[in-house]
Amino acid sequence: MVFSKVVGVVLLLLVSAVSQSSEWELARDRNGIKVWTRNEPGYPIRAFKAVTTVDSSLSGLVSLIMDTDHVSEWAYRILGVEVLTRDDDAATFVIHTKTDFPWPLSNRDVVLAGQIVQDEKTRIVTIRSRSTPAGRYPVDPDFVRMPDMVGDWIFRPLGAGKVEVTMIGRANPSGNIPFGVVNLIIHETPYRTLQGLREVIGAERYQRKQLKQIKELQD
Repeated sequence: MVFSKVVGVVLLLLVSAVSQSSEWELARDRNGIKVWTRNEPGYPIRAFKAVTTVDSSLSGLVSLIMDTDHVSEWAYRILGVEVLTRDDDAATFVIHTKTDFPWPLSNRDVVLAGQIVQDEKTRIVTIRSRSTPAGRYPVDPDFVRMPDMVGDWIFRPLGAGKVEVTMIGRANPSGNIPFGVVNLIIHETPYRTLQGLREVIGAERYQRKQLKQIKELQD
């Protein structure tokens, strides 16, 4: 698959395929966005799942995620995303994502490897990413490297120009962090990110895109 700017942003925000463990607990239901959280074995911070519905084509959503130059305009606390490598034919990528953590915590970064896939029957698009093994890429001394992150964006077409957008995420941020406090507000990141996505997805620069590799529901 040929993508002009690899789907980097994706995971910037702890997006992820989470293991089956405890039941999801609804943490926020506001403005058309629902966020659930749950405990994950081996992870000090709770995993999250966030869902909303937007008016968009699938190509429009993929184009938004591909637009790494503008990710900080809508993705909560993302400072930037750099595309390190990509394989257009296999639709795979490696990205370096930098995240702003609130003072007095140090900012974090992570190197993620991922792939874009689409189900031929349902047309559901999934963007998966996983953190790369420690030591594979140089560590930025100004950031704390997150050692473990996995994430998914899922775009499920509903028909009539609407798409259900799902973020699922978990991460180990490493370092000295008050995990109990973070778990109380973990729903803030996906909620604000989906808020930002809804505000920008209608832009012409996304909705006019027609990616030949992405098939719409009616195709």
